Amino acid sequence: MREKITICLAGVILIIVIPCLLTLFMNGRHRSITVEMIDSGRDVLFAANGENVLMDVEQYIVGVLPGVVDYGATREYIEAQAVAVRTKIYFAMGDSTVVDAESLSFEYFDEEKYMNKYGMENYQGIKKCFEEAVINTTGEVIQ
Repeated sequence: MREKITICLAGVILIIVIPCLLTLFMNGRHRSITVEMIDSGRDVLFAANGENVLMDVEQYIVGVLPGVVDYGATREYIEAQAVAVRTKIYFAMGDSTVVDAESLSFEYFDEEKYMNKYGMENYQGIKKCFEEAVINTTGEVIQ
């Protein structure tokens, strides 16, 4: 009896594991997506270091989130704020594909501002959390 149970369990495990392994083998590993890889087709125009810079909305949101989200917020809250910020930007754009940052009420955080706000040791990890939130919600807006 014990031998039959062992064989049945082994069979069930094989039935589950083999398709998973085949799928992994056929599809391979996917490379990580970064915010820089995303092209929403919509841009924000803002002044940086005396020059006008055109930046994709998704990258811009990563720079805006430090001014919107408090340190230590949950992943779900950060993602919700990313959607809310994107919605406001898209609303300000209307039918256009470019919006001037001055018409938005957001402060943009570049690397230096990130470091000043979160410290040299912490800012990269925090920025990574914001980037993941933007990647996870790319293109999502409130209707």
